[in-house]
Amino acid sequence: MTQPQILSRDKIEELNSAVCFFTLKSRRKIAYYEYGDPAGKPIFFCHGTGSHIHVMLLHDSARQHGYRIIVPDRPGVGLSDFAPRRKLLDGADDIGLLADKLGIDRFGVMGISGGGPTILACAYRLQERLNFVVDLAGAVPLYNDPEALKKLGTVDRFYAKLGSRLPLFLFQIPFALLGLQQKMLKSPQAFVNMMRSSMCKADMELFMIPEMQYVFMRDFQELFRQGSRGPALDAQLIYHPWDFDISKINTHVEIRQGSEDRWIPPYFSQYLAKTLPDATLNTIEGQGHFYHMAYADATLSFVGQIAKDNGSKS
Repeated sequence: MTQPQILSRDKIEELNSAVCFFTLKSRRKIAYYEYGDPAGKPIFFCHGTGSHIHVMLLHDSARQHGYRIIVPDRPGVGLSDFAPRRKLLDGADDIGLLADKLGIDRFGVMGISGGGPTILACAYRLQERLNFVVDLAGAVPLYNDPEALKKLGTVDRFYAKLGSRLPLFLFQIPFALLGLQQKMLKSPQAFVNMMRSSMCKADMELFMIPEMQYVFMRDFQELFRQGSRGPALDAQLIYHPWDFDISKINTHVEIRQGSEDRWIPPYFSQYLAKTLPDATLNTIEGQGHFYHMAYADATLSFVGQIAKDNGSKS
């Protein structure tokens, strides 16, 4: 296996400063970032529970593979305005409008973890515009399933139970602890300590790399840049019943899942593959949740093969 592709701290801060904004007719502002080749084939990336920062790990490989990766922060995350009454399908509508603004007719969509609902919302809502859909161990509507909850790490299970039961104003309180730890301690190692129960051996090995620790410290700092309300709602939308039926998605979806993932366990991706009318489950033996981002060349080579198989001309 090749070495993981991790950016330096200086490069992370350089990319983070290059923020763009799109203002909707409602005057709600969306912050977005672009990585890779500005003239490359467009991919809209739905970030996980976190912010745009972890998607930066794809930057160098995207340049080499000829991809333009566009990453909007979801409402209330980073510098994107909060949207108090939003639904999951609104995320797909935002991506469609941003694509219109950028003059992009057809594109690929991919994402990871907490970005899974937005990926699937795009597959449901934007079918005619998509060249491909790649789900990297994305969340699925299983957070009220006792058997599924048993598969999660201790911290994930705790927040899933609270998020599905508490109103937003109460759920903000425990959820804010995630952000407070990063803001107050400003310690890259703190993320590892906080999420240790959700990490398999392969993920723990990745997080022995100081630069990897730094990426996710900054990721959570950006997640909570405007406080806890936006991140808490972002999580609750995953835990609550979804506003669309994934069994009605006709778009083909490629699912990529690490066999040892404890963050989004294989049980979740297996459910998704069985429930979607047209999906392929690709399992990476011995790998965890963060393989997809840290091994950017492998991820984007996979995307390239999918696009080729689909006859994509994007």
